Amino acid sequence: MRIVCLNCLAEFKFDSTRRSWIWVLRQPNGGFATRVGDYSRRLDRRCPNGCEIDEEILDYPTTVIGFVGESASSKTHLIVSMIYSVMNDPVLAREWSIVPSRRSTKMLAALENTLMNRQAIGYTQKRGYVGAPAHRQENGIGPLGAPQPPRPPLPQQQTQHAWSGWQVRAPILIKFTSLSTRRTVNLAFVDVAGEDVADAEIAAKVSPHLAVADFIWFVVPSTLNKQYLAMMREHANPANEDSLSNSVEHSQTVGRTKMMIDQIAKLWRTANSYPLDLPIEPPRLHASTIIAKSDLLSLINLPEVGIVAPPVDWADSPYSLNGAGNLYQPGQIDYRSDATRSLVRKLFPAVDATLSIHFPHNRYFPVSAVGCGKRADNTYPVFKPFAAVDPVIHMLNRIDHLRVDR
Repeated sequence: MRIVCLNCLAEFKFDSTRRSWIWVLRQPNGGFATRVGDYSRRLDRRCPNGCEIDEEILDYPTTVIGFVGESASSKTHLIVSMIYSVMNDPVLAREWSIVPSRRSTKMLAALENTLMNRQAIGYTQKRGYVGAPAHRQENGIGPLGAPQPPRPPLPQQQTQHAWSGWQVRAPILIKFTSLSTRRTVNLAFVDVAGEDVADAEIAAKVSPHLAVADFIWFVVPSTLNKQYLAMMREHANPANEDSLSNSVEHSQTVGRTKMMIDQIAKLWRTANSYPLDLPIEPPRLHASTIIAKSDLLSLINLPEVGIVAPPVDWADSPYSLNGAGNLYQPGQIDYRSDATRSLVRKLFPAVDATLSIHFPHNRYFPVSAVGCGKRADNTYPVFKPFAAVDPVIHMLNRIDHLRVDR
């Protein structure tokens, strides 16, 4: 079982026969090798480097998921909305037990309450150097819920990482257990601001979890094409007027998005000793793209919109069992993904071209984290996510440990 320490990012396995850690090493050809360590204190819940770790990480394999997008892309809203949706979905409840880790519970509850009260979550700002690591609070949350740098593992052993002194984002850890197979996996959701990746060296320090990511999700707003944004503003309804008039919220451009994708590919290749001339493909890394704020797509007239976007009156329509817009079935999810790809190639084809160069197996998913636009006072008329569960189903279907035939 592969174990990832979410503090120092060491990758290792525990050999129950030898009572030793087996370290996972990266190789220049993109493959893996291992070496046996002499560390066997498994029960004190510390990794081979001495970091405190969640007990769930020792018991079950961990899949690291990186979400990359600019501050105004609704990325943080998206992560919280996805986790809230899967934990409260009546269909998934028949198949999965979904439980947040002890360390993540308080942070997740605070973020969920913000959205449930129809309040906007603050932007994930660009991170910088803050000096020597400070002691964080016991719940791992600093002022306004900002994650703090990792706590030194032991008083006598000051582990210095490449990102020491930088503001590092703490993942949200969720445990998924299949009710049919009884197999369990941890999903670690990592929030990465797109502005951080303008410099690959800085990105490696403030977003080190991307180096060991199993899934990367690029979050691209539906308003990237400014010509279509103008059309959306012409046809805006009361639920979206304030949001569409906010120039900062829709400031992300095609050029910056292409740079973001290119820098993430560079960072991942370098960190994993992956050949520059090879495309990044599964199973080493699964890359997908979420078209965020998909409710705004209903304001433009293109054939794919009826498949990809919620109805124009989504924010006003009554909630029903499948009112969250999820398809659940892999075949139907793939069909909507193909329709979304077709739409992306019309709205911002240059972004699709850049994704295809680095990640040829990239899939697209339309999601609206809240279901409507944000008002001028940073509140929402409703909280009604659209299609927030389908990306999680897509991931679960691609995790080998959960498959019955493994």
